[in-house]
Amino acid sequence: MNRNSKGFTLMELVVTVAIIGTLAAFAVPAYLDAQQNGKANKALETMNTIGSAIVNKYTSVAHYGIGSSALAQLNSTSSAWTDLLDATILIKYDRGAGVVEVVTTDLFKDGVPKSPFGSGWEFYVHADSTGQASWAGDPPELIITSVPMFKIRDKNQPLVIAEYTM
Repeated sequence: MNRNSKGFTLMELVVTVAIIGTLAAFAVPAYLDAQQNGKANKALETMNTIGSAIVNKYTSVAHYGIGSSALAQLNSTSSAWTDLLDATILIKYDRGAGVVEVVTTDLFKDGVPKSPFGSGWEFYVHADSTGQASWAGDPPELIITSVPMFKIRDKNQPLVIAEYTM
């Protein structure tokens, strides 16, 4: 064999490919996990944005109330998750001239923020989770007897849930 010939031996190539394959076997799953964790964190951040907007709007109209209640009501989704779309009714209240409905586009001019997983959001308000309060005393004081609660989750990631109590 000529010692002056240039190039790699078959053994050197096999060892190099084995090392690269071993590194890839560990790096690819770690990269995919980091990517999923990043999306989950972004989803939680977006859910917090949506939830905060709902809480802020509810708080700003809460004292108007419906009927004998002194609080606005979250629109109940009964026992099922409802798609959170641009026209989803979130809050109802009455200023004395009829019931006013707050929809998602009242909170977000450009519509519901997008999910990082490419799916939409779902919204849940239990039927028993309506706000109730009354004015009592002199001077009048708002006595809250029931506090509403709602949840938001990603359609494709049902375990990524954000829960809010007013």
